[in-house]
Amino acid sequence: MKADVDQKSAGPKPDLTDRSSGARSAVGASIVRSRLFIKYTILFVAVVVLALLANGGFEVWFSYQEHKGSLISIQQQQALAAADKIEEFITQIESQVGWTTQLPWTDGTLDQRRFDALRLLRQVPAITELAQIDAAGHEQLKVSRLTMDVVGSGIDYSNKPEFTQAVAHKVYYGPVYFRRESEPYMTLSLAGTRRDTGVSIAQVNLKLIWDVVSKIKVGEHGRAYVVDSGGRLIAHPDISLVLRNTDMSRLAQVRSARAGSSAEAVREADDIAGHQVLTGYAPVNPLGWFVFVETPIEEAYGPLYRAIARTGYVLLGALALAFVAGMFLAGRMVVPIQALRVGAARLGSGDLGQRINIKTGDEVEALANQFNDMAGKLQESYADLEKKVDQRTHELSESLEQQTAIGEILRVISNSPDDVQPVLNSVAEHAARICKAQIVDIVLVESNLLRSAATFGELGRDIGEVPLDRSTVMGRAICDMRPVQLEDQQSAGDDFARGREFALRFGHRTILAVPLMREERALGCILVRRTEVRPFEQKDIDLLTTFADQAAIAIENVRLFEAEQQRTQQLSESLEQQTATSDVLKIISRSTFDLQSVLNTLAESVARLCEADMAAIRRPKGLSFLHVASHGAPSEYNEYMQNRPIEPDRGTVAGRVLLEGKPIHIADVQADPEYTMSGISQRAGFHTILGVPLLREGNPIGVIILARSAVRPFNEKQIELVTTFADQAVIAIENVRLFEEIQEKSRQVEEASKHKSQFLANMSHELRTPLNAILGYAELVLDGIYGDAPEKMRNVLERIQTNGKHLLGLINDVLDLSKIEAGQLVLTLNDYSIKDMMQGVYVAVEPLAGNKKLGFKLEVPSNLPAARGDERRLSQVLLNLVGNAIKFTDTGEVAMKAAAANGSYTIAVTDTGPGIAEADQAKIFEEFQQSESTHTKAKGGTGLGLAIAKRIVEMHGGRLWVESKLGNGSTFFFTVPLRVDHQAGKA
Repeated sequence: MKADVDQKSAGPKPDLTDRSSGARSAVGASIVRSRLFIKYTILFVAVVVLALLANGGFEVWFSYQEHKGSLISIQQQQALAAADKIEEFITQIESQVGWTTQLPWTDGTLDQRRFDALRLLRQVPAITELAQIDAAGHEQLKVSRLTMDVVGSGIDYSNKPEFTQAVAHKVYYGPVYFRRESEPYMTLSLAGTRRDTGVSIAQVNLKLIWDVVSKIKVGEHGRAYVVDSGGRLIAHPDISLVLRNTDMSRLAQVRSARAGSSAEAVREADDIAGHQVLTGYAPVNPLGWFVFVETPIEEAYGPLYRAIARTGYVLLGALALAFVAGMFLAGRMVVPIQALRVGAARLGSGDLGQRINIKTGDEVEALANQFNDMAGKLQESYADLEKKVDQRTHELSESLEQQTAIGEILRVISNSPDDVQPVLNSVAEHAARICKAQIVDIVLVESNLLRSAATFGELGRDIGEVPLDRSTVMGRAICDMRPVQLEDQQSAGDDFARGREFALRFGHRTILAVPLMREERALGCILVRRTEVRPFEQKDIDLLTTFADQAAIAIENVRLFEAEQQRTQQLSESLEQQTATSDVLKIISRSTFDLQSVLNTLAESVARLCEADMAAIRRPKGLSFLHVASHGAPSEYNEYMQNRPIEPDRGTVAGRVLLEGKPIHIADVQADPEYTMSGISQRAGFHTILGVPLLREGNPIGVIILARSAVRPFNEKQIELVTTFADQAVIAIENVRLFEEIQEKSRQVEEASKHKSQFLANMSHELRTPLNAILGYAELVLDGIYGDAPEKMRNVLERIQTNGKHLLGLINDVLDLSKIEAGQLVLTLNDYSIKDMMQGVYVAVEPLAGNKKLGFKLEVPSNLPAARGDERRLSQVLLNLVGNAIKFTDTGEVAMKAAAANGSYTIAVTDTGPGIAEADQAKIFEEFQQSESTHTKAKGGTGLGLAIAKRIVEMHGGRLWVESKLGNGSTFFFTVPLRVDHQAGKA
């Protein structure tokens, strides 16, 4: 391997500075070499160590999994084998006991059964006791190793599980129990195939299972044990744990087995002594027991720990070897890299003649050759680098100048939202400077004419107004909506005749027009001109297009701003007018009979909105019109006008309005030859006057006068507004007139009603006196005071008496109604009992119901409170309601009910009569009104009872109403307060 740096620079020899720089490079190279050496050494060591660690890790992991899998398989197989042996042990016992259930129970078979039982005890040492139960559940024989044999004891097993479960399922495995709290036992019951063979119950000593579990060997210190379904120890190599009745249910592995978790058949857990073990289990079917096989963790994973230690020793040896190899390889790689680094530093310092000579035959040599090629290319391109830099700097300067100009134009646009002229001036100035044009015009289109809106340049000549056509460059650019350029307009053809004339007149040669486009419409153009033949470049056209867009935006912004300002002003005026109209309407609605307030507000509002110095309103009185309201007028003018009635004539504005019936507008009354009040107008200083009539059905009922101190005519909008206010004034005047008419009519109606009521009261009194006398004499004749009357006379007298009482009731009703309407009916307020009042009415009308064979019910709660009011008048209401119910009901019943709540009580009168149509339910409470039904007309009546009842209830502060449907009867309700301390309203 050869690495060297050739000195092939074409420049002068290095000076002292170069030599000092080389010394610094050598020192730097030494530092870099040390760093590279250490880095590569560490890299090789790390690669080897990582490879060994990965290999060792995988080896340990797979060894751990294989070892653990073999342990799990061994322990699982041992647990299953032990479970099978225990199942076989129980199955053999079950098979031996099964022979004792073959014979049916008879007296002749007892000895045979005893012989079989003794033989069973000899053959099966695990069975310590056998009891045989007959089909009825009574013990007939018991043979035991521990107690005396018993024959025919008759102990009842019929309700014990040993018997019932065996009969139901043919076999019964009892729970494990400990006799004398030391030896484990279980009960095994078998039933014969026939019902009369009975049940054999064997007590099995489970101590013999110890032989099974003690033979299971797992490693050196592993063990096996058996627990029952409750977690108690049945068999264990340490028999003392079994004899102590040890409870294993607290162990995690036992809990998992009892819960039936097949996913954790083998797991790491703690044993009964608290040591960590690897445990597996298998169930013993069908007893519900579990066989556990355990191995200490240290013993189970011992081989794995030793493998990990061996791997560690190998890793340390490999680490040492990797360190030595890394140092050797790093030393071999650093030398050519150092040569590359020194050569690159020389190239970086500007020594483009530097060449790097490395002969390694690998990628490092290729890299050195690339460095040499790069140095050669840099040496070749360095010559024209300054030229490219200058060219790029010039382009950047132009771009910066353009961006600065665009920014300046945008700033002017933002500072002049309502004035486009500064924007156009700025665009013209920047376009002339950047495009190196002698003159620039911003041309706008106005009514098919082109007019210069901004000009900048040396020539300083305005183009004036030019027709919009294709005979000029600017016209063609606007018509075609695209930029148009002529290199020499003075030599242009007839297509640009007018443009050629301008060029000869102003002296320009090259011309360019760029349209101002906005929403597919040309607003004008930017026109740039040069006095020499020098076409504009594409970058100039692009820049002018940008300027044109900005100018179009500025023009559109100003247009929108002015439109928005105008719209805002219109909305403000409209809002002010609507507000004033609303104020006037509010005053009209609130001041129905106060016309003066309305007229004053109208005068003030119309003067303010129409910018008038004075407003006045005149209204008719007789044949003249008087000054009734004003605003802003001098006191002298007011006094003069109040004493000067106006008649229809042409000498005054108001007179002309009344004469013509339309608005009159005089720009200057002092210059009007027909105006006869110029003296007072001149003293008041009024010139422009407007008069608007107040028209009702085409006839003037007043005039609104507006005046200004200067000659400043009112516009159409103001005249229209005054006309609107005039219509509102007419409405207010009409409202007051109608209100006054209604008040007069109401006064007349009230006076007539009083006269009618007084007449009815007087007539009722005058009629009742002789009628009472007639009824009295008829009753005396019927009673035989004047002797016995013939039968025919008695019939006539009874008719006289019946019709007279009817007439007397009618007169009383009329008298009550007249008193109510005249305000003369006064309630007599006293305490009374609701129950007694209703009982009195019930007694009074019960004969009427009995005569019609109607049911009559009275439902009054016993806890009704005492009330206060006019008991006699309320009894009159109730009598009327009950009487009507009985009168209009032909079959069924009538009922009265009462209830009290919330300080009031309600009485309801229900009947099963024909009912009342919904259209008649409101009418029947009016005076002299009845239902329109044929049934009602057949029964007769005056139509006053319900009206009087309703007025009496309302005088108590209550309410009377009806609920009814045709064909379903009616219910009349009235509600009054329990305590009425004063009469409500007028009678």
